[in-house]
Amino acid sequence: MSRLRGLLPGVLMVVVLPLTLALIAIAIGATTLHQNEMRDLIATRDERAVREAANSLAERVSHQVQTTQAIAELVSTGVPLAEAAQRLGAAASNLEIVSDSPTMSATTASSGKMLIVGRSSDGRSTVRNEFTPQSLDLPTFADNLRGSSDLHVILLNHAAQFLYHSDDSHMNFNSAWIFAPGFAKSLRGESGSMFITDPDRMEWVVAYAPVPQTDWGLIIAEPWEHVVNPLLSTSLLMPLVLIPAVLIAVIVVIFGARRVIRPLQQLETQAARAGQGDYAALAGPISGISEIQALQTTLVHMANQLRSYQRSLQSYAADVIRGQEDERTRLARELHDETVQALIALDQRLQLIERTARRDPSAALAKLTDLRALTAGTIEEVRRVIHDLRPIYLEDLGLAPAIEMFTQSLAQSDRLKASCTIEGELRRLAPERELAVYRIVQEALNNVVKHAQAKHVQVHLRFAAALSVSIHDDGRGFAMPDRVDALTDRGHFGLIGMRERAELIGARFSLLSSPGQGTTVEMVLPLL
Repeated sequence: MSRLRGLLPGVLMVVVLPLTLALIAIAIGATTLHQNEMRDLIATRDERAVREAANSLAERVSHQVQTTQAIAELVSTGVPLAEAAQRLGAAASNLEIVSDSPTMSATTASSGKMLIVGRSSDGRSTVRNEFTPQSLDLPTFADNLRGSSDLHVILLNHAAQFLYHSDDSHMNFNSAWIFAPGFAKSLRGESGSMFITDPDRMEWVVAYAPVPQTDWGLIIAEPWEHVVNPLLSTSLLMPLVLIPAVLIAVIVVIFGARRVIRPLQQLETQAARAGQGDYAALAGPISGISEIQALQTTLVHMANQLRSYQRSLQSYAADVIRGQEDERTRLARELHDETVQALIALDQRLQLIERTARRDPSAALAKLTDLRALTAGTIEEVRRVIHDLRPIYLEDLGLAPAIEMFTQSLAQSDRLKASCTIEGELRRLAPERELAVYRIVQEALNNVVKHAQAKHVQVHLRFAAALSVSIHDDGRGFAMPDRVDALTDRGHFGLIGMRERAELIGARFSLLSSPGQGTTVEMVLPLL
C-alpha cells in the first residue's frame, strides 16, 4: 500500500491517467459529434440534390408532353406526322397517331419504355409518343448528379419497375434494393434521406423524392465510406493515435521518476538518520535533478544550524547548571558568613544580657538597644537575600514599579546613571509573564553593570496593544555574530537566556550592538 502512495503512482493516477482518459473522451466525443454532423450534412445535401433532380426531370418530361401535344395540334391541322415531328425537333420513329386514347398523360408502358399521349385541343388528333429514358438524356443527367463515381441514380415507376439505373452492371444490386424503404416512400410521394446497411455490412446514404406530374420515384444512393473524405473517415482512429502519446508520457514520467523518486527516497533515508542524530549522513552524494540537490544543500545547512543550536543549548544548559550551583554556593556562603554569624552573635548577646540582668538590670537594658540594632541588620540582610531570590515588589506592586525600583537601586551608584521612563496605561500581566519580563530587564541591567563599562543606561516601557521594553546603554558594545546562538561560543549565556525567556512568553526579542556604539536590548510582548 505504501508503494501506491508514492510520487510515481500519484503522478500516474492523478495526472497521466485522468489526462489520457480525458483526451480519449474528448477525441471520441469530438469525432462522434463530427461524424454525426457530417452525416446530417451529407443527408441534407443529397436530399436537396434529389429534390432538385426530380424537379429538373419533371421539367424534361413536361417538355416532352408539351412537344407531343404540339405535334398533335399540327397533325390536326393536316400537317403530316413526320413533318410535325421535324418542326418540333422530335424523333418521328417514336411517334404514332392513334384514333382512341385516354386524356393526355405521362405514364410508363409495360415494356419499360416511357409513354406520353397528346391530344389536340379540338379532339380530332391524338399522338402517342413512346420513348426510352435515353431520350430524356438521363445518362448525362445522372453524370451531372453524381458527386462520386460510386453514386447510383435509379428511376422507377409505381409498379416498382426500374426505368433507369446509372450502372446496368448493378442489376443484381437493383433487385436486392427494390423493396428498400426509400423506394417505397418515393413512390408514395415522400422525399427525404436515410442510412441503410446492406447485407455486406456496407452503409449507404439513400436520398429519395417523387418526380412531379408522374408516378415515378427518383433515388440516389452512395456508400458512406466513399462520401466522406479519407482523412475524415480515419478520424475514428484518432483515439488510437493517443496510445503512443500515452506510452511516451508514461516513459517520460518513469524516466523523470528515476531522476526524482529515487533521489528523494535516498534523501528521506539520510534525513531519517539525521533525525536520529547522525547529521553527517546528509552530506552523502545524491544524484537527480538540480532541485533535489538544492534541497539536499538546504537540509545540510539546516542540519549544521541544528547542530550548532544543539551545541549552544548544551553550553547554555551547562552554564545554567553552573549558575545554579554558583548561586547555591553564594547563598550558602552568605547565610553562613553573614546570617548564621549574625544569629550566633545574637545568641551570645542574649546570653550576656541574661547574665547582666541578674546583677545589673539597668546595664542589661542598655545592651538590649544594641541587640535591637543587630537584629534589624540581620533582618535587612535576610530581606536582601530573599529579594535576590524573588523580587517582592513584583508581586506586590506589579511589573512597572518593580523595574522602576530596580533601576533606581542602580542609579545610587556614582559610576552609572540609570533612568526609567514608562508610557501608557499600566496593567498587570500574568505572573509568569511579569517574572519573565522582569528577569530579562534584570539580566540586561546586570550585563550593563558587569560588562558594558557604560556611563548611562536608559530603560523604557510602553504599554499599548503590546508591551514594548527597551534597555539602551552607551557602553563599549560588541560585534554581533551572524547567528544569535553563536553568542554561546563567546560566553554570552545571559543573552541566550534572555532570548529563551522571551520566546517562552511569546515575545519578540532583538539585540543590537556594535563596538563603541553601545547595546540596545528590545522586546515586544503582544497583550491582546
